[in-house]
Amino acid sequence: MNGSGPDIPRRRGRTPVIVSVLDRVTDASLWIAMAALAAIFLAYNVEVVLRYGFDSPTRWSAEFVSYFLLVASFAAMPRLTRDGGHVAVTVLLEKLPLSAQKLAAIAIAGLGAMICIILALIAAEETLRQMERGVRMMAAVPVPKAAISGWMVWGLALAALQFLRLAMSDSARFTREARA
Repeated sequence: MNGSGPDIPRRRGRTPVIVSVLDRVTDASLWIAMAALAAIFLAYNVEVVLRYGFDSPTRWSAEFVSYFLLVASFAAMPRLTRDGGHVAVTVLLEKLPLSAQKLAAIAIAGLGAMICIILALIAAEETLRQMERGVRMMAAVPVPKAAISGWMVWGLALAALQFLRLAMSDSARFTREARA
């Protein structure tokens, strides 16, 4: 699962180290999301076999699935952001002239970065509060809440970096094309 999205042109020559690291971390995050989905699949199957085959349902599978669904969602978010795999309504953008579309793309990516940064900061503050107070999930198998909500911080912060990358690459491309 390598490669950049359709909106991020690959430079000829050397890729900046920070972009390369960001790509690797984003790809690793996607692998974590895929592992979480595989774990969800296994947990459901274990539950079905134990419940219907042995009349001995688990206490943990429903909670496990909900926690890992959050992990999968937020771990996959940065890759979807980078590749433009998220839902987008582009009808208004398509009606704009090409130069305005490019400026709008930069503005939208910048706004997306700001929103993700704000949300990541809010989630980080709450996660730290949960850690300090030792808050646990109210569940059959209590789990530290920070271990779950930390994934929101991860996904939002990494998505913010990807939005910044999109804004900067679109801005650089727009500047190059304006000079030509």
